[in-house]
Amino acid sequence: MKGFPNPYPIDGNRKFIHRGTKADRGVIEQIFLNEDYALRRLKRGEEIHSFAQGVAKPLIIDAGANIGASVCWFASRFPSAHIVSFEPDKANFELQTRNTSGLNVECRQAAIGSRDGVVSLVDPGEGEWGYQTRQDANGQVQLHSISRVVSEKMAQGYVPFIAKIDIEGGEADLFAGPNDWVDQFPLIVIELHDWLLPKQGTAKPFLQCMAQRDRDFVFIGENVFSIRN
Repeated sequence: MKGFPNPYPIDGNRKFIHRGTKADRGVIEQIFLNEDYALRRLKRGEEIHSFAQGVAKPLIIDAGANIGASVCWFASRFPSAHIVSFEPDKANFELQTRNTSGLNVECRQAAIGSRDGVVSLVDPGEGEWGYQTRQDANGQVQLHSISRVVSEKMAQGYVPFIAKIDIEGGEADLFAGPNDWVDQFPLIVIELHDWLLPKQGTAKPFLQCMAQRDRDFVFIGENVFSIRN
């Protein structure tokens, strides 16, 4: 496929497998070509990089990891980091595990939220990168509490570094619960989805959470970069 060979070369000898779909090509373009998560565009980018270099076991949470492009990108830029990735869709998750094989990554086929539980997975027609979760007591997808995950990793000696969040409206639940975990992360990168889910106020809990904290708020493209002061 012109412009998107399969596997796609991403870093040295490392190749990235994709399905050739519009969604997969979009992910490759965003992450590897446009470098949506590159910190060099931030005036505080060097400061953030220096933080990772100053700790032994930096922790990255990748919520909404899809087929693993963002995981591979973070792993290449921050090789000392331990990454915990979350992807609820089985097909995306299976491809992600192949793409991240050999990296310091703990892949979880699960959604992430304010508490532990279960949810159902919904396809609103946006393709493989737009699956949404719904609260459902009979759901088949595990929901992991971000507070618990961060606490467990910190108890193992990991130091929170970046939380990347792209969960198609799930941020409404994620930021509705206890938010002490937010203060642990020097950088949070999030895509908000009011554009996708009009009149549902999915961004409101995030905005309320950040308004109470001493953090910079930088909007670049689709993402908000929230940087701890």
